[in-house]
Amino acid sequence: MSTSRFNPLAHPVCLSYPLRLASTAWAAHIPFGMFLIDVLRPRVVVELGTFSGVSYCAFCQAVAELKLDTRCWALDTWRGDRHAGTYGEEVLTDLRRHHDSLYQDFSELIQTTFDGGLDNFANGTIDLLHIDGHHTYESVKHDFDTWLPKLSERGVVLLHDINVRERDFGVWKLWAEIKDNYPHFEFPHEHGLGVLLIGGREPPGLAPLLHSSESEAAMIRQFFSQMGLRLRVRLEKDLETAAKKELASELNISRETIGALSTELTDRSNLLTAKEDQLAVKEAQLNNILSSRAWKWVTRYGRFKNWLRQSLRSN
Repeated sequence: MSTSRFNPLAHPVCLSYPLRLASTAWAAHIPFGMFLIDVLRPRVVVELGTFSGVSYCAFCQAVAELKLDTRCWALDTWRGDRHAGTYGEEVLTDLRRHHDSLYQDFSELIQTTFDGGLDNFANGTIDLLHIDGHHTYESVKHDFDTWLPKLSERGVVLLHDINVRERDFGVWKLWAEIKDNYPHFEFPHEHGLGVLLIGGREPPGLAPLLHSSESEAAMIRQFFSQMGLRLRVRLEKDLETAAKKELASELNISRETIGALSTELTDRSNLLTAKEDQLAVKEAQLNNILSSRAWKWVTRYGRFKNWLRQSLRSN
């Protein structure tokens, strides 16, 4: 095939800036995720493992921008696991705040286990399945096997973290076992993303990936890697700007606090000085009174002493 068949300008949605961006490895795969929505034109999208919703909201944004007749579902317990860590309701609350105002007409967030959501979908109905849940080999294999019958005749599966070989991650192992059984493509950047065509009916837009030569595949990977790097740099700048604003705000608050404490200290110092002056005046007045009374007693004592002497002489 000719490399001209891969033309990102024919899918400008992959150039869109995501409305939801957070510090996650999936941020660098957003351009491909939006591209995939365009070439696949899925009827049903299901994501297993959503967390903050960076990947899922990218899918939804592409659906909205392309005005597709697509239904989307995200399944997650939103409680975390030993790889993602545990967290509270604030993650889902924040996601709903963004999601519901933009995508609730065609998308739904379902708080459940992956197995608990299986019965919501008939076999052969899902065109795009993104698996990004618990990453041990046993867990991801279970998710892949149990959800496989749900894929349609043109179904595509995305597997994230196919290049992570630490902390008991096992997606790489599953990927190595299954990728040669299906037409596939893989991206090595940002922990790796695997693309599998499960159904026998191949979407024409996926041909440049699934049937690419080595040089063509390298060019496609380079394009989406650079597009992802652009988002990563933008995200880091946004986070740096936010951190600087927060630091400046804290500095201003500290300055205001110091100013208020300084003013209070000055006021208290002035009050203390005024009280000291009042005490000094009262002390002086008391000393004058005591001195006056003491003089009177000295005078009276002198008179008494003279009287006593005269009385003794008379006797």
